[in-house]
Order: sequence, then structure tokens, then C-alpha cells
Amino acid sequence: YIYIYIYIYILLLLLLLLRTYVVVRTYVRTSSYVRTYVRTSSYVRYGTVRTYVRTYVRTYVRTYVRTYVRTYVVVRTYVRTYVRTYVRTYVTLLTLRTTTTTYVLTLRYVTLRYRYVTYVRTYVRTYVPYVRTYVTYRTYRTYVRTYVRNVRTYVRNVTLRYVTLRYVT
Repeated sequence: YIYIYIYIYILLLLLLLLRTYVVVRTYVRTSSYVRTYVRTSSYVRYGTVRTYVRTYVRTYVRTYVRTYVRTYVVVRTYVRTYVRTYVRTYVTLLTLRTTTTTYVLTLRYVTLRYRYVTYVRTYVRTYVPYVRTYVTYRTYRTYVRTYVRNVRTYVRNVTLRYVTLRYVT
């Protein structure tokens, strides 16, 4: 913790006379693609004639949405100067002497805000039904089998973190 305080103090000293600046970066990426996978195979077995025709159809639809919103160091420096003038007059018997004393009071208000927002990632992965068809030819028999898988959708996490520091001198 001591190192953190020293770092903050040094950073405040370095950025004391700087003006306010804000850096915001927004990065939005959206990508999607469709993948279709078709597989067909067949073979003939000796003895009893068997022919297998297998067809696989898979379609993948993936959409990535990534948003980066990062606000870096925000330093606000307010310098207020108060000038007070006091006029003192001393009257003596021999000379007339006037003394003017000026007091300058400077107040600095420094606000250091550090915000870090991690990216929001939404990952949507959808599988359309998985169609698997078997066509089997045996002796005077035909079998047609179709398997349909489920549809799966994934949505990933969202993370948000921020830190705000204020320092007044």
C-alpha cells in the first residue's frame, strides 16, 4: 500500500499543472460467419451387399460483439489565486512613509480520477439442428435414419470495473 500511495503522490505532483484531458476509446467489432459441413461416404461390403450413404450437415453461426470503453487518467487542476493588499501608513515627525504589503494566497484543487472499464464481450454461438441421415441398403430393405441435435446458444460474461481517486490540496 505504501508503494501505491507514493505512486499516486508522484503522479499528482507531475500532473499538477496539466489541464483536463479525457481519452475515450470505443472499439466495436461485429463478425459473423456461417459454416456448412457436408460429408458423404459410402462403401460396399462383400457377401451381403450393403451400401451406406451418410450425409452430415452442420451449420455454425457465430457473432462476436466486443465493445471497449476505456477512460484513462482524468486530471482536473483548479488554481485559484487570492491577492490581498494591505496598505499601511506610518506617519512620523520627520518623514511620511507609506508601506504596502501584498499577500498572495494560492489554493490548488486537484482531482484525479482513474476509471478503467473492461470490455463487454458478447459471444453468441448458435448451432442449427445437426442433421445426420443414414440410408442403408440391405437385402430388399431400406433404412432411413435421421438424427437431429439440439440448438445451443452461449452468451459470455460482462465485466465492469472502475476506480475513482480524489485528492485536494
